[in-house]
Amino acid sequence: MLEELLQNKNVISFISELKTNERYFEKEIGSFSNRKITISKELALYIFYDALYKYRLILEDNTLLDEYLEQLDKIYKKIDNFDGIIEGINKLIAKMVITKLDIKNVDSKESHNKIINYIYDKYITNGYYIHGFNTSYSEIIKKEGFIPEEYENYYDKFNKLNKIFTKYNVLQAVEKDFSEKLVSFTDDFLMGCYYSTYGPDFFSSFLLNEDYFGKRGKKDGYLLDNYDLSIKNLKRFMSNNLFSEEDRKYVLDLVEKEWELLHREEKKISLLLVKRDKLKESIKLEDYLDGSNDIYEIVDDLLSPKMNSVYCNSKIDAKDIEIINLDTYYDKEEIVEEEEEIVDKKEDEFMDNYGVVSIFLIVGALFITLGVMITLFILLRGM
Repeated sequence: MLEELLQNKNVISFISELKTNERYFEKEIGSFSNRKITISKELALYIFYDALYKYRLILEDNTLLDEYLEQLDKIYKKIDNFDGIIEGINKLIAKMVITKLDIKNVDSKESHNKIINYIYDKYITNGYYIHGFNTSYSEIIKKEGFIPEEYENYYDKFNKLNKIFTKYNVLQAVEKDFSEKLVSFTDDFLMGCYYSTYGPDFFSSFLLNEDYFGKRGKKDGYLLDNYDLSIKNLKRFMSNNLFSEEDRKYVLDLVEKEWELLHREEKKISLLLVKRDKLKESIKLEDYLDGSNDIYEIVDDLLSPKMNSVYCNSKIDAKDIEIINLDTYYDKEEIVEEEEEIVDKKEDEFMDNYGVVSIFLIVGALFITLGVMITLFILLRGM
């Protein structure tokens, strides 16, 4: 769906800038701080992907792309918070639809209804709900369709893991009802990106659980695909809580198997899109027609997420599915946590100093021992 846009040289340049320029990492988080999922440097990039998605669905006109990117650049540079950037993008969509439809009198009731009907048809009637998923399931979904929770998994084994943790006073280490065969879709493109990045949610939430395993420092091993970093705090927790060797081995073997299962393919942001009418949940057009508000505010409201938990418990055929794969912010390079680096450095310095002192102590002790032996030998000969 977005392949052609992502190959555009100006889009590629924009993405590179969002990944590397710190000015985009320092904007105010705003309402995103209340979301369940961690919000970090990647937000600027994911908002840009959302802007491309809206452009593709609503405008569908390559002749407008350069102007769209130029205006996006101004929005990103001018506005200092992410909420404002998203609002600016939605209002830009409205402005470009007005141009596309060649509307002269924007304030008339007829113009309002024409703009809203057009955007509603493109974004709602023919739009999508989104499910973020792990990239390793892409091929089987393309081949067999999407069957909620009936793909390869270790659910029964995680039930046993929960029972093991209960023995050590942890009521539910993995928060998921594994008997429930349904998944949640959303109309929030950004949340789709995050759920894919961290997916499956039950597994990442387990490894990142600060209540049990403590804070992780500034680098997240799960996002960096760093297995050793991801399970470091889990290992410490089990040692501190005196897990038996048998229980410890079961937990680590299961976590390793799940990790390998989820890393059969290079991880990307993988989004499964299904037409809204397939899930029989939607937004009423009448709620936006004949509104007294400014047309730009109406469009912003229409394009804002409203359906965060649209449940699906039945199969979706492959022919009814669109899949988008996007690059993540993270580059997968081996990165050492800054806190660990400092600790390791101090330990290395201690060990180096201790090693040097130890050599002198050993050599000195040898000379002392040799001196005592020579003295005893002389005394004995004298006797």
